[in-house]
Amino acid sequence: MKMYDVIRMTKDYPEEKLVKGQIGTILEIYNADNFEVEFCDDNGFTIYLGTLSKEWFELLD
Repeated sequence: MKMYDVIRMTKDYPEEKLVKGQIGTILEIYNADNFEVEFCDDNGFTIYLGTLSKEWFELLD
């Protein structure tokens, strides 16, 4: 995985109001397991910006 890769949530993360299938972008790589990611709404406004481990998402082609 690299910066600006597009990802998809693979399970719900209710504490952060993220749901399975939501699409986001990797903005920073902290290590092999942890990434700074951003999820935006349909208008381009950030709805989540934070660190997620790769157990929560998959890389899209």
